[in-house]
Amino acid sequence: MKRHFPIALAVASVVLAGQATAKEVDMSKLTCKEVGAMSARKTVAVAMWMNGYVHGKAGNTMVDGDKAEANAAKVAAYCKKNHSATLASAIEELAK
Repeated sequence: MKRHFPIALAVASVVLAGQATAKEVDMSKLTCKEVGAMSARKTVAVAMWMNGYVHGKAGNTMVDGDKAEANAAKVAAYCKKNHSATLASAIEELAK
């Protein structure tokens, strides 16, 4: 689970960059395509939420900015190739 946090942060960054203008978002259903359509501001918010969610599930309160940035790049690359994948599935795939 320690690997999930940085990946989640990265993904959230990617996701918020392209999300539609919805007031509420079901994070479990958010697709890479939707994240790519978000504004940069929203992408950052999604990344932060995902990071906190993953670390919270793991009981880890530490944040490594360098790892988070590297994992975000991995998630972004994955999402560019898999537009219909959910952000959650991208994180799970990269955490393997």
